[in-house]
Parts: sequence; C-alpha cells; structure tokens
Amino acid sequence: AEHYLGHNLYGRYLAHGSLQILTAAPGQMVTPATSGWQQEGFDWNRIPGVTSIHLPLEQLKAKVMNVDTFSGMEEMLYSDEAFAGGLSQKRENGNFGMKLHEHDKYNGSHRARKSFHFIDGMIVCLGSDIENTNAAYPTETTIFQLAVTDKAGHDYWNDYRGEGKIWIDHLNTGYYVPVSARFEKNFPQYSRLQDTGKETKGDWVSLVVDHGKAPKNGSYEYAVLPQTTESAMKAFAKKPGYKVLKQDRNAHIVQSLTDNLYSYVLFETPQTLLPGDLLQRVDTSCLVMIRKESSDKLLLTVVQPDLALYRGPSDEAFDEDGKRVERSIYSRPWINDESKEIPVTVTVKGYWKIKETPFCKVVSADKKQTVLCFTCKDGASFEVELRR
Repeated sequence: AEHYLGHNLYGRYLAHGSLQILTAAPGQMVTPATSGWQQEGFDWNRIPGVTSIHLPLEQLKAKVMNVDTFSGMEEMLYSDEAFAGGLSQKRENGNFGMKLHEHDKYNGSHRARKSFHFIDGMIVCLGSDIENTNAAYPTETTIFQLAVTDKAGHDYWNDYRGEGKIWIDHLNTGYYVPVSARFEKNFPQYSRLQDTGKETKGDWVSLVVDHGKAPKNGSYEYAVLPQTTESAMKAFAKKPGYKVLKQDRNAHIVQSLTDNLYSYVLFETPQTLLPGDLLQRVDTSCLVMIRKESSDKLLLTVVQPDLALYRGPSDEAFDEDGKRVERSIYSRPWINDESKEIPVTVTVKGYWKIKETPFCKVVSADKKQTVLCFTCKDGASFEVELRR
C-alpha cells in the first residue's frame, strides 16, 4: 500500500491480503459501484479479504514522512517476508499465498499465513497462525463489506437472515462459512475520506471472523461463489466442492472434489510426505497446482513467488530496540536488479514422462516416483504435462 499527503491516508490494510469481488448483474458493466463499493462510510479496517487489527481511524491513518534523500513525502512500507505471489494454471485456475507480517512502524507483532485458491468459479480462502500482541482492539478477517445504496438493497438486508454456514449478498455472491462469523448491519456507518480525512457516512453490511484481542494461532476458512443462487448454495453447503487437506504454518492444501485438482501453497519446505496422492515432496517453499486430466495425464504448474532481486536474509535496518526502521524502497541497492533463478525440485508419485523444456528437467524417474527440477524466475508460472 502506498500513502502520500492527501492520498490513501487510511488504506494500510490493502497489503494484508485483500480480495475484492468485482461483479455486476448479467449484461451490466462491472464497476466499483455495481460491486458494492463507495467511499462514503467505508470502514478502512474492513477491506474484503484482509486480516487486520480493527483500529480507530485516527490510529489507522498513515504517518506520512520524508524518510531519506531518495524519496519524497510518502509511505511505502513493505514486508521482510519474500513469500507473496500467485500461480495461474492455463489461465483457468490458480492460487495466491502470502506470509503476512506488518511493519514495525505500526504493529510488527501482527502475523498471518493466508491463501486463496481459485478453482472453477469457486474461491477457497484460508488463514492460519494469526497472531499479534494488541490487547486493546480485536483482530478480524473480513469476508465482505458492502455498501447498500438503493431501496432494493435495503429491503434485502432488512429482511435477511443468514442460514448458518450460507450467506448470499444482494449482488448474488455466495459465501460458504464453516467457521463462526459475525454479521453487522450499520445504517449508517461513519468513516473518513481517503484524501482529506473529512467525515463521511453510508449504509453498510459486513461479515467478519472475529479472532479476538491479541490472538494466538488464529485461523479461518470460507469459500466465495460469485453469481450464484440460494439453491446452489444450499447444495454446496450439503456437499462442498472442496476439501482442506492441510492448513497450518507450513502449508495450505486444497483438493477440488469436482475437478480432480490439488492446490498447494507451501510456506515452508515440507519435512514429511505431503497429503494427497500426487505431489509428495518439494525442496523449497513454493506454489504448486496439479490437475489430473485423465488416468494417464497430469498438468503440473510450479511458482517460486520470491522475485529474488537479491538472495539471503532481508536487508532491513533496525533501531536500538531491534525494530525495523522505515526506509525508502528507492534507497535499496538491488532495486534495478534482474530476478534471479531459483531451482525448485518437485517429487510426484508414480512413473511419468515429460517433454523436457529449458525450465523443467527430469532428475530421476522410476515406478515409485518422478523427480523434476524447475528453474523458476520472475515469480512466473511454469507448466508441464506429465504422461504415463
């Protein structure tokens, strides 16, 4: 998130894993307004998708300053974690994962592991290891926050009662929420303009997972199904189209039960065999997606999300208390460097043949397993077809 004097004063949590659903009625042009967004009354703590500490707006406001000779009056805090990025498989499915670590300028104790799995019109959203030491204000994950701007919307929400795990908003987006969540209807809700701080108000509805104050090992799970119906959501709740195979500090792994597809966000190098009957091991943190297209054909996609403009520990500077110091992105010696190559070794169960490419070579293959080495770069998605 970037902040300047008079620009985006309250948007800090854009960097906390936001997931905005842009939608419209069939045949309509998609705009922020058709997607349930306006600035008036928007609670900047509750950007959809984020895991954030719900602060008073004065505490959320960016403290914009000139930090060095390389920059102007601006704030561009960034993480000391290199794991943040996405994977795209055939431009049809994909995933995104991040290690969230807020900057010490505000609350360096705030951490989370977040992933989003985009599979055939469904988005599975997972969080784990949510923690911070802020005992004054609650930590939340926002599932949705939507403006209600017309009579139809007001009528919808005035009469609406969520049905346990199922929520459908007035824009026909469905939410399957198997964890405890809190619904709020604030008519009106007060906020401030992003540029001047002037007070605004509007009518809003929100659905949030409340992790409590100073959470330790917090988590969440929900799925988003855009452009759905009540009958489809009821059927989905009875028989969800996915299964969570792993959700912890090391990995978030989702199996699609309708697509023969596995989505892996591997935050750490696995020390044991991975769950599922396809991917067994990787030798470094990465994103992987495997689609079983038939009994004798797999589609395998691999990403190392670290751009690797430099390698090794984060180059942060620290003050006498061990806190990270705010520094300009433009002061870093590596800012214009090329993305470096990172090898990723992947072990798939069974014997498979591939057409080798400059970015993927066979290390070994026998009846038990096939070992491939991908040369990853630029945070890009690298894809190969495996055949029996």
